[in-house]
Amino acid sequence: MWAMSMHNQTTQMNIPLRGLFLILCVALIFSCSSINKPYNYKRFPDNYAEIKHEYETYYHLTACKPGETIASIGAGDGITEIQISCFVEGITWYLEEIDSSRLYQFEDVLTYHEKLIGSSIKADFNLVMGTENSTDLPHGIFDRVLMLNVFHEIEYREGIMTEIHQLLNEDGVLIIMERIGKKAGEIHGDCKYPKLMEPGFLQEMNDYGFILKSEQLGEEMSNLMFYTFESKI
Repeated sequence: MWAMSMHNQTTQMNIPLRGLFLILCVALIFSCSSINKPYNYKRFPDNYAEIKHEYETYYHLTACKPGETIASIGAGDGITEIQISCFVEGITWYLEEIDSSRLYQFEDVLTYHEKLIGSSIKADFNLVMGTENSTDLPHGIFDRVLMLNVFHEIEYREGIMTEIHQLLNEDGVLIIMERIGKKAGEIHGDCKYPKLMEPGFLQEMNDYGFILKSEQLGEEMSNLMFYTFESKI
């Protein structure tokens, strides 16, 4: 496992050391430039107001609290978790991803946001490479496990969902964000996976041993929903 400390963050990554040289070179190039987006991606904010809008419109519904230990499964480059940490301090994050190229982008994304807001982000970030069959996350420590727009992309869900019971601490909760279909046959515009239909989704979660605690609408147009589940195992 490779670890790096920077500002108020401790970043850990179980990625092969051959990637270290590339990461350092990219970081050096970025640090010598102006505040440019790490890559051309529409979700990158242009100012603090846009970060605040994203949080107050959507991601406050994850209900993350200061000082919590939180896992995010399928976290990509960590942009959402970084933006949450702009408003909720002291979180210990475990960002899990099966695509190493996304995790390699994390430091650039973090640096971009810190330059944008003009201060360091007060959080600890641990980057974890999982597989299609296992998250490789530590067991029993998480106050909250997030699955943000990722559940529908997991083809073999039973193993991962069973593992989540082991990841949560005694009072831990699972948060799933999904754009739920309004009629059968709808697909996601980006990944082209079928959208979940709520009755079938909730039954599937019950079969996996989770009890629905609450559900909240994040956006009406896309039927973006945030579900909070507790383990009944």
